[in-house]
Amino acid sequence: MIDRHTISTLLGSTSFKNLVGVGMELKPYELALLMLRALDNSEEYGYIVMGVSKLINNYAVDGLSFATKDLAKEPIATALSLISFELEVEYENIEIYGKNVFVIKIKNSHEDLSMNFIRNLDSQEAFVKNLVVACLTLQARKHYSNTNEDQRNDYIGDILGAIGYTIKDQTRRGSSSSGKDSGELDIFVSKDGLPFTVIEAMNLSSLSTNYINEHLDKIFSYDTSGNKFNVCLSYVKIADFNSFWERYSAHVANYDYTAPLLSSDTSIDDEYGYSELRLMKTNHSRSGRTVSLYHICVRIH
Repeated sequence: MIDRHTISTLLGSTSFKNLVGVGMELKPYELALLMLRALDNSEEYGYIVMGVSKLINNYAVDGLSFATKDLAKEPIATALSLISFELEVEYENIEIYGKNVFVIKIKNSHEDLSMNFIRNLDSQEAFVKNLVVACLTLQARKHYSNTNEDQRNDYIGDILGAIGYTIKDQTRRGSSSSGKDSGELDIFVSKDGLPFTVIEAMNLSSLSTNYINEHLDKIFSYDTSGNKFNVCLSYVKIADFNSFWERYSAHVANYDYTAPLLSSDTSIDDEYGYSELRLMKTNHSRSGRTVSLYHICVRIH
């Protein structure tokens, strides 16, 4: 429960380190940063108060809509997933001086808190790491154990968008496998208004090579600009995951791609060392340039 008297007292001075007062902020990445600021002290709880403005010695209560509480639910959940340790939070509308403010109360874990993600939107390596962490976060959420591909893609896209990437899901671009109609990409990522990478995802319960081949072909067909790298992401629900990975990695290392295969590299998997998430990279020749395709298989429990 959030105590109104406590909030009123904290707003009475700018010297309290466990309170961060802002006008309004519902962007997940920025919310996560505010949470870290509110917990960067030895107090038992940290607070974010929205609907106030900082003065020299105290905070002015400006107020905001009661609807903020409903609007904040998903951004707060996404913000929490960006932080390195699981935090206990509660949030509520509180009346202060006759005006509504929105308060997030966070229990201090006294851990060395940090962001799970790399804030480097230009780096190919940083993107792959951020995507891996997003997959690990999805993997840990029981809600996604039996959901469909679109729901899993939405979650991955939301996490990447929260970090700062520009995300479009199921974007209609390129040509379909039949060559007749425009097709759909699962997740299309752009940077500075230009294509950055494509993520093509699929649910797998076995090594269905024909189905996998369709998706491998789809990536190069729909990536009309020829990105430096793209991603084939598989949500795998299978008992013997290691055996699946051995057969999958052998298959994609020997497949006859539309963009000729130059080499395959599984050393990236050793860099991460997870047993329930595996990855490799294949390199391809495309119009005189070498492009890469990352293969990520995440086991869904």
